[in-house]
Amino acid sequence: MDSGTGGMHRRALLRFLLGSPLLGAPWAGVLARPELAVPGSVGEALDVAQIEGVARRELSAAAWHFVVNGSDGGRTAEANLAAFAEWQIRVRRLVDVREVDTGLELFGQRLPSPLVLAPAGGQMALHPEAELATARAAGRRGHLAMMSTVSNFPIGEIVRAGGGPTWFQLYASPDPGVNRMLLAAAADAGCTAIVLTVDSPTRGNRLAERWFGQRSGDAPPAPLGNFVGWPGRPQVGDPALEWGFLDWLRAESRLPLLLKGIVTAEDARLALEHGVDGLIVSNHGGRQEDSGLATLDCLPEVVEAVDGGMPVLVDGGIRRGSDMFTALALGATAVCIGRPYLWGLGAFGEAGVARVLELLDAELVRIMQFAGVTALDGIGRGMLRRRG
Repeated sequence: MDSGTGGMHRRALLRFLLGSPLLGAPWAGVLARPELAVPGSVGEALDVAQIEGVARRELSAAAWHFVVNGSDGGRTAEANLAAFAEWQIRVRRLVDVREVDTGLELFGQRLPSPLVLAPAGGQMALHPEAELATARAAGRRGHLAMMSTVSNFPIGEIVRAGGGPTWFQLYASPDPGVNRMLLAAAADAGCTAIVLTVDSPTRGNRLAERWFGQRSGDAPPAPLGNFVGWPGRPQVGDPALEWGFLDWLRAESRLPLLLKGIVTAEDARLALEHGVDGLIVSNHGGRQEDSGLATLDCLPEVVEAVDGGMPVLVDGGIRRGSDMFTALALGATAVCIGRPYLWGLGAFGEAGVARVLELLDAELVRIMQFAGVTALDGIGRGMLRRRG
């Protein structure tokens, strides 16, 4: 075999390996330099994919799958990731981009970045300091963090530890007493908004989670920090949840109210009619329904339906600053991440969470400079082109 033919075969093999689900796309950039794949310290990490690699190495199988597991065959989680590859960013030249401002205002709070930490319960499965470490990392950098009803620590303790802007994510219970207790705790803690999750009329069919749950020694710790002292185990989640609950919620809390899990124009318009203050386009990271529908594909119709009437955030599949840019260009007010910061927590604790935020913020600034835009309000649909 001559060298030219051998080179062709090697390139074909490389293309096959890069496309293999066994390796996954995140490792494509480091395949030629295997020593770069898993950094030895948090400061060596160059992107989210490398931190993901450390988390996979450090976490138990049960903890790893607790983070990465999607529902059923994982179609929705995969769609969230794949949707970003359908968009290309139209870069510009000869623009002064020495000064780039990524700041924005949400409900009267000035934030340095549109990058928000989505709520994730049970973080003690990944690190003993759990949500406290996450809150400290977010607070140190000024990032908005949403904290879950099913956290391992009470919301008051989390907010005190972090000191940064915090929203409280609510899973509605059929018991009004539970709901009142949670809302009061959030208000007392200084949370500045309530985020009602509406995509969970039942629990998604998370196969790996169920598999490890069958083995009691492998199950994550019960995340009941917000129910310390509550008599008995409360029911979290309500399959009977309807739009009328928002009227009750409005009467009980004066904080801004966002709905997390809206993915259609119809529900976005209903949210407007019911006086909701904001929306989060979300499918729970692909952990609930097996719809196969990406949040990025849902974002434009939701944005169009509200027509500027409220901020619209989005989560699902964001791994790079260019992903953030794409979501902002399609109309998102801000973008939320879940798995990336959880990988940081599992890999390096508080420092890992901070490093993920630092990397993504830096990547956003860089792509804004390439696109010739110096502020978030300059990012628009005209900066994108759909592939093909």
